[in-house]
Amino acid sequence: MSPLAVLDVLAAAVLAAMLLVALANLACAPRLHRAAAPRVLRRVSVLVPARDEAENLRAHLPLLLASRYPLLEILVLDDGSVDGTAAVAEAFAREAPDRLRLVRGEPLPAGWLGKPWACAQLAREARGDVLVFCDADVAVGPRAVARTVGLLERHAAGALTAIPRPRLGSAAEAAVIPLVAQLPVAAVLPLALVPRTASPVLSMANGQWLAFTREAYARIGGHESVRGAVLDDVLLGRAVKRAGLRLVAAAAPRDLAVRMYDGWDEVRAGFRKNLYALLGARPAPFVTGACLFLLAAVYPFLAAARGTATGALALGLLIAVRIASAALFRQGWRTVVLHPLGAVLALRIAVESFATRGRVQWRGRWVEARAEPG
Repeated sequence: MSPLAVLDVLAAAVLAAMLLVALANLACAPRLHRAAAPRVLRRVSVLVPARDEAENLRAHLPLLLASRYPLLEILVLDDGSVDGTAAVAEAFAREAPDRLRLVRGEPLPAGWLGKPWACAQLAREARGDVLVFCDADVAVGPRAVARTVGLLERHAAGALTAIPRPRLGSAAEAAVIPLVAQLPVAAVLPLALVPRTASPVLSMANGQWLAFTREAYARIGGHESVRGAVLDDVLLGRAVKRAGLRLVAAAAPRDLAVRMYDGWDEVRAGFRKNLYALLGARPAPFVTGACLFLLAAVYPFLAAARGTATGALALGLLIAVRIASAALFRQGWRTVVLHPLGAVLALRIAVESFATRGRVQWRGRWVEARAEPG
């Protein structure tokens, strides 16, 4: 068998395994919208770190305030914004003082990155028994909070994370974001097994919507334990498992939606700071991950172009994987059609992330990927 034929078979085998995981997630993954109402109402604090998020707060705070959950407080932390973020939050707080409060962020201490520090301050101010960290760019449905508490209760879990439906504007967003941010979840991680296994390997956490019981958050050391980490959410998810607590990862395309980045420049800068860290923050695991990406996301097109049966099979499996992922998170048909463009752009960002070791300027601050959170 020629080397190219071996690659054809290997690509097909990898993609067949990915398709099995994706189909299992379609059938069995926890869904936030299926969660029953909690039997016991616990006070919930929804915690929103905000740095130059005035526009997002105008759009999304009314949705949070419309949440159908009685024991709810919403805290927005203004993290040194210059766009009027504090004024927007204050205006909403005056209209709903019993539900919404603005927290003025303190200066960033040495050794901390901005988002973990903002989240740590919010947790310190919160009065809830359940802490839900929510990004300012997330559109929250009216039952999302209640369903989050219900799913935590059902699984007797210490933490829950949910993956929103992506809101995609430009072609670059539709091509890259689902491929990089959601396909690995849909086709690599069996979500139904996350709360059923103790291994930190089978864990994930998404800072766009990440809930903890107060006891669990304290037990893992809160955001202080990940104060210098770009991927603070991912590390917190692993910490939950290491502490012997149960973690739930749910698909939430009906309850949550997010426009993660706006246009190519933000897509490029955002993933450039994350990809090196996502792939281990060291050269060896980064190169290994990049090679697997090439094999599964790029090579099937080259194999199919040679006209071999195994090459055509690999490409067919890749298309099926992308369709299953799009169905799970309601990504839309464009995300499948734009896969070739997304693969090229993702490779470009990966090369830049490796070259800079994830060091970029983000929201006026320098961040750098590290292998360890400290």
